[in-house]
Amino acid sequence: MVNSKIDEFKLFVKANPFLITYIRDGKKSWQDLYEMYDIYGDNEEYWNTYLDDTNKKEENTRDSSKNTSSNNTSFTNHLDELIKMAKNVDVDKVQEGITSLQKTLALFGDLFANKNTSTNGYNPRPLYRRFDD
Repeated sequence: MVNSKIDEFKLFVKANPFLITYIRDGKKSWQDLYEMYDIYGDNEEYWNTYLDDTNKKEENTRDSSKNTSSNNTSFTNHLDELIKMAKNVDVDKVQEGITSLQKTLALFGDLFANKNTSTNGYNPRPLYRRFDD
Protein backbone atom coordinates (compact mmCIF):
# COMPACT_ATOMS: atom_id res chain seq x y z
CA MET A 1 0.00 0.00 0.00
CA VAL A 2 1.42 3.40 -1.00
CA ASN A 3 0.01 5.35 1.93
CA SER A 4 1.56 3.08 4.56
CA LYS A 5 4.95 4.82 4.40
CA ILE A 6 3.25 8.23 4.60
CA ASP A 7 1.16 7.06 7.54
CA GLU A 8 4.31 5.82 9.28
CA PHE A 9 5.92 9.23 8.69
CA LYS A 10 2.90 11.01 10.16
CA LEU A 11 3.07 8.84 13.25
CA PHE A 12 6.80 9.47 13.49
CA VAL A 13 6.28 13.24 13.38
CA LYS A 14 3.53 13.01 15.98
CA ALA A 15 5.88 11.05 18.22
CA ASN A 16 8.70 13.59 17.62
CA PRO A 17 7.14 17.07 17.60
CA PHE A 18 10.59 18.71 17.72
CA LEU A 19 10.73 18.26 13.94
CA ILE A 20 7.93 20.78 13.48
CA THR A 21 10.23 23.56 14.72
CA TYR A 22 12.47 22.99 11.71
CA ILE A 23 9.49 23.47 9.42
CA ARG A 24 8.39 26.65 11.23
CA ASP A 25 11.91 28.09 11.19
CA GLY A 26 12.14 27.45 7.45
CA LYS A 27 15.22 25.26 7.77
CA LYS A 28 13.51 22.17 6.33
CA SER A 29 10.39 21.38 4.37
CA TRP A 30 8.02 18.50 4.85
CA GLN A 31 9.41 16.99 1.67
CA ASP A 32 12.97 17.11 3.04
CA LEU A 33 11.96 15.47 6.30
CA TYR A 34 9.97 12.79 4.52
CA GLU A 35 12.92 11.99 2.26
CA MET A 36 15.19 11.69 5.29
CA TYR A 37 12.64 9.46 6.97
CA ASP A 38 12.43 7.37 3.82
CA ILE A 39 16.23 6.95 3.79
CA TYR A 40 17.00 6.58 7.50
CA GLY A 41 13.66 5.43 8.90
CA ASP A 42 13.37 5.55 12.69
CA ASN A 43 17.16 5.51 13.13
CA GLU A 44 17.69 7.39 16.38
CA GLU A 45 21.31 8.23 15.65
CA TYR A 46 20.33 10.39 12.67
CA TRP A 47 17.34 12.10 14.31
CA ASN A 48 19.26 12.82 17.52
CA THR A 49 21.14 15.61 15.72
CA TYR A 50 17.81 17.38 15.21
CA LEU A 51 16.82 16.66 18.78
CA ASP A 52 20.12 18.08 20.08
CA ASP A 53 19.62 21.30 18.08
CA THR A 54 16.12 21.65 19.50
CA ASN A 55 17.39 21.15 23.05
CA LYS A 56 20.02 23.85 22.50
CA LYS A 57 17.29 26.27 21.36
CA GLU A 58 15.22 25.50 24.45
CA GLU A 59 18.24 26.11 26.67
CA ASN A 60 18.85 29.44 24.94
CA THR A 61 15.27 30.51 25.55
CA ARG A 62 15.64 29.58 29.21
CA ASP A 63 18.88 31.54 29.40
CA SER A 64 17.24 34.54 27.76
CA SER A 65 14.51 34.50 30.41
CA LYS A 66 17.26 34.57 33.03
CA ASN A 67 18.84 37.51 31.21
CA THR A 68 15.73 39.65 31.51
CA SER A 69 16.99 40.96 34.84
CA SER A 70 20.23 42.01 33.14
CA ASN A 71 18.17 43.57 30.33
CA ASN A 72 16.22 45.54 32.93
CA THR A 73 19.44 46.88 34.42
CA SER A 74 20.74 47.87 30.98
CA PHE A 75 17.42 49.64 30.31
CA THR A 76 17.74 51.60 33.56
CA ASN A 77 21.34 52.46 32.65
CA HIS A 78 20.20 53.82 29.28
CA LEU A 79 17.41 55.72 30.98
CA ASP A 80 19.88 57.26 33.43
CA GLU A 81 22.11 58.37 30.55
CA LEU A 82 19.12 59.92 28.80
CA ILE A 83 18.19 61.85 31.94
CA LYS A 84 21.76 63.12 32.29
CA MET A 85 21.69 64.32 28.68
CA ALA A 86 18.37 66.07 29.26
CA LYS A 87 19.84 67.88 32.27
CA ASN A 88 22.69 69.23 30.13
CA VAL A 89 20.37 70.76 27.52
CA ASP A 90 20.37 74.57 27.43
CA VAL A 91 16.71 75.54 27.32
CA ASP A 92 17.44 79.09 26.10
CA LYS A 93 19.27 77.79 23.01
CA VAL A 94 16.43 75.40 22.26
CA GLN A 95 13.95 78.28 22.54
CA GLU A 96 16.06 80.42 20.18
CA GLY A 97 16.13 77.59 17.64
CA ILE A 98 12.38 77.14 17.82
CA THR A 99 11.81 80.88 17.42
CA SER A 100 14.06 81.08 14.33
CA LEU A 101 12.27 78.06 12.85
CA GLN A 102 8.90 79.73 13.43
CA LYS A 103 10.12 82.91 11.71
CA THR A 104 11.37 80.91 8.73
CA LEU A 105 8.08 79.07 8.39
CA ALA A 106 6.16 82.33 8.65
CA LEU A 107 8.31 83.82 5.87
CA PHE A 108 7.65 80.90 3.57
CA GLY A 109 3.97 81.03 4.46
CA ASP A 110 3.81 84.72 3.50
CA LEU A 111 5.59 84.10 0.19
CA PHE A 112 3.22 81.35 -0.82
CA ALA A 113 0.16 83.21 0.46
CA ASN A 114 1.02 86.25 -1.70
CA LYS A 115 1.40 84.08 -4.79
CA ASN A 116 -2.01 82.52 -4.35
CA THR A 117 -3.86 85.80 -3.64
CA SER A 118 -2.37 87.61 -6.65
CA THR A 119 -3.64 84.99 -9.08
CA ASN A 120 -7.08 84.78 -7.49
CA GLY A 121 -7.76 88.53 -7.95
CA TYR A 122 -7.56 88.46 -11.76
CA ASN A 123 -10.53 87.31 -13.80
CA PRO A 124 -9.85 87.34 -17.57
CA ARG A 125 -12.57 88.36 -19.96
CA PRO A 126 -14.01 85.62 -22.07
CA LEU A 127 -12.89 85.73 -25.69
CA TYR A 128 -15.26 86.39 -28.59
CA ARG A 129 -17.89 88.01 -26.47
CA ARG A 130 -20.50 89.84 -28.44
CA PHE A 131 -21.97 93.07 -27.28
CA ASP A 132 -25.56 93.96 -27.91
CA ASP A 133 -25.81 97.52 -29.22
